[in-house]
Amino acid sequence: MLLTLTVEQRVLLHLWDTPLGDNPWEGRPQLTQAGVSEAVGIARKHLPRTLKKLREKEHIIEETRHVAGAKQRCRVYALSSDGRKAASELVEDIHSRVVKSEGEPTTVQALHNHATGLLDVLRNIDSTGSYRPPVEGVDEAPPALDGRDLPLDHRLAIYDNIVRTAWQDGIVTKDEQIMLEDMAMYLGLEPHDTEPIEKRVREESINPDAENSSLYKQMLEVAWQDGEVDANEQAMLDSLASMLGLDSARDVQLDWVCDRLDDRLKAYCSAMEAAWEDGEVTDDEENMLDSMRKSLKITEEEHKTILGVVRAKLN
Repeated sequence: MLLTLTVEQRVLLHLWDTPLGDNPWEGRPQLTQAGVSEAVGIARKHLPRTLKKLREKEHIIEETRHVAGAKQRCRVYALSSDGRKAASELVEDIHSRVVKSEGEPTTVQALHNHATGLLDVLRNIDSTGSYRPPVEGVDEAPPALDGRDLPLDHRLAIYDNIVRTAWQDGIVTKDEQIMLEDMAMYLGLEPHDTEPIEKRVREESINPDAENSSLYKQMLEVAWQDGEVDANEQAMLDSLASMLGLDSARDVQLDWVCDRLDDRLKAYCSAMEAAWEDGEVTDDEENMLDSMRKSLKITEEEHKTILGVVRAKLN
């Protein structure tokens, strides 16, 4: 359950459980950068980025205090009033989650107490939602969320796939951006590694022949549900193509429809296209099409579909 939280959220939870203290001169080791990074399970060099974001949101304050064991005063961190509000909402949400402990359902709140911090509780909840307390006498270090042991090309490929997933709907939300930053941190990737990937995927996502074509085809499926595209639906499709800058919209439409035709419909389509090539259908051509429709057992709905395809192609 711990890994479902962003680094920012884990820092908020840690500072919630670890107050600054009343003595204005003394600071707790758990509130230094080393202490915070160890508690939330990330490499220390990645923590400043998260702390900067929390400062910008005015969720944390920092002070310089004496820390036991340190040769000089150290920076320590605590929640601001806004930070305590954000952390309180997060804690309330997590407390309400139901898990299993010794086979019986319980809430996270019931497992969270002064002796066991919330991060420790979450760290001991496995993927099945079961709480497994640490074995007494066995010191289990928090799992390090650092994927730098993987080869660089492997890490870059993983990040590329994650970015593509985030861009599938054509936009990256604030939560998705935070997730990407956390993944980059986990994989040990620096901005000069990630920015070219994000730029490439972003450019590909707005390629009219890729994502825009896919969106246009989705609207085609809606428009063709009744077996034809009427004038209003075609106007809507043309407007969408113009908005997307999709110059090949009609070709995409024809290819999409033709791919769904069987051999008899393709034969009928070819005959109708020949008949409509000069913009009108003679009586002889109409009789030929009627005869062909009967012999191929073309339904009225299929006829309308083919007629729509031919008209779109000739317009």
